Amino acid sequence: MAGFLGTKEVLTRERVKEILRQKEYSYLEEKVSLLEVRDDSFLVKLSFLIEHRKRMIAIEEKEPIVLALKDFKIEDWGDGIRKVADID
Repeated sequence: MAGFLGTKEVLTRERVKEILRQKEYSYLEEKVSLLEVRDDSFLVKLSFLIEHRKRMIAIEEKEPIVLALKDFKIEDWGDGIRKVADID
């Protein structure tokens, strides 16, 4: 017997992917942590926190990701009002 509160949803990896795809969450927090700057790359860790039906679900990278610096666009914004130049 489920009781007067109903049955509690059992979460699986597939169900969490579906919640994200269908945007069935009421809160989303995205976080990128810069762990290390190497010669020509960044070492980062991604994490997400979502709220689905009054339940908080944390999603975090198991291993850090290496991103090559050459894949990023770098710009000089001077005083922050407008872009001054692209940096090669």
